Amino acid sequence: MFPILLAIIALGLAVLGWRTLRKRRQLRFLQRYRFDAAYRKALWRDYPQLNDASLAQAEEALRQFFIMHWLAPRVQLQMPSRLADALWHAFILDTRRYQQFCQQAFGHMFHHLPAQAATDAATHDQSARMQPSWNAAMHTRRYMVGALLGGIPLLFALDAAAAIDGGWLYPPELLGQWAAAFAQASAGASTSGDSTSSGTSSSDNSSHRDDSGSHGHSHAADSASSSADSDSSSSSSSCGGSSCGGGGSSD
Repeated sequence: MFPILLAIIALGLAVLGWRTLRKRRQLRFLQRYRFDAAYRKALWRDYPQLNDASLAQAEEALRQFFIMHWLAPRVQLQMPSRLADALWHAFILDTRRYQQFCQQAFGHMFHHLPAQAATDAATHDQSARMQPSWNAAMHTRRYMVGALLGGIPLLFALDAAAAIDGGWLYPPELLGQWAAAFAQASAGASTSGDSTSSGTSSSDNSSHRDDSGSHGHSHAADSASSSADSDSSSSSSSCGGSSCGGGGSSD
């Protein structure tokens, strides 16, 4: 009986190690992936006023969105940027390459869904739908350089910074609302973690500090990340945003 138990434990540890290694490889792939130059050219045709710096920012914003999905694959995240969404469309049209990318980055196809019916972005419903995207974007600070632009997640600041026509812009009060909700959730997670660890040994406490002490957001991010290991089904996301606090996006 004892040898069988040991074998089960060893198998469990092996599976856990494989999943951890797979997640690390996926992250490195996302961090280092180079988008084909054709996608940037397609974006420039739609927005000829963009310079190379803005086009590069659009690529980093789309990378941020992909890392957001890597962190929270079971959450249907809203796309906050029209410019990043246009780049995503250009990538999707390269069907074979996009499929290969998704398989290597996520282990499944990451589908694009049309936006929901247009609503006022300042309403409670629209604000609540976008909150998970804000939270996930904030979590990417741990995994990519340039995750914030002027203290705002790049995806939420991109359209205003690029000054594109019809960009999805967000009023300061809405940005402040998302930031406050994220800070409150992070503080609650930190308090909960401290309460849970209060009865553990000093070595356990030290390990917990290594995982989340240096980043106020990392505990939640790692929880979202670990949930992906058991999710092998196709995932999807929809576009959503506001134009000067106005309507949501549509494809």
